[in-house]
Amino acid sequence: MTSWRRVVEGFSETADNYAQSMAPSLRTMAVVVVQRARLRERDRILDAGTGTGVGAAAAMTSGRQVTGVDAAPGMLAIARREVPGAKFVEADFAELPFPASSFDVVISVHALHFAADPVATLGEWRRVTVADGRLSLSVPGPRSALSYRIYDPIYRRHGLQRRVEVPTRGKLLAWARAAGWRHAAVEADPDTTIRLAGPDSFERWMRTGSRSVASRALSDERFNALSADLLTVTPVGRDGLLHLPFGTLYLTARNG
Repeated sequence: MTSWRRVVEGFSETADNYAQSMAPSLRTMAVVVVQRARLRERDRILDAGTGTGVGAAAAMTSGRQVTGVDAAPGMLAIARREVPGAKFVEADFAELPFPASSFDVVISVHALHFAADPVATLGEWRRVTVADGRLSLSVPGPRSALSYRIYDPIYRRHGLQRRVEVPTRGKLLAWARAAGWRHAAVEADPDTTIRLAGPDSFERWMRTGSRSVASRALSDERFNALSADLLTVTPVGRDGLLHLPFGTLYLTARNG
């Protein structure tokens, strides 16, 4: 089984955990992605890597046609329930089942960094976008804003090494330009965080998506010890919630 398929299955199997841990915070990023897309009333919108539909929900208004695509059926089951006005299609976002020029806008919220070939994926998104169509997406970053600094020493102490690839600002721009997108621009917000209510939510987050794939190799005892140690260094905000360092890079571009 390929690593991509394992990640997809991980997200599908842990969709409820994702919906209760990651998704509420990602709604904040989704709103910004939609605002930066400058949507019009009659736009046909593709939400690539829709997950539980946070991007689709942010884009929905009367008159817009919103289609969400994701390869994880467990995530789509939640999206269909949460965003009944949108259409959801189970498919690999790198091989879309749509004719060329099917959409006016492509949006994507924290999904592109999971692509096996980001340039090819962005090229596929451009293929289904009309001439002068728009792209607006988010990914985690910049790297200095992520949780590596506080979490990696603990992973190493437990004999583990994380392999999480997120693009730099320059790499994200290079990917978009190599895929044929024009007028690409990136803005960074290093202050966005994933907000979790407490230890139970933190464990759900630890057992979500790509992290769930990694945790399968650990016994319950080792997983619980790792999770407990990570929890002790996780910042707590003035609101009393856990704030996992995440950050966001926002990319916009046009098709021509």
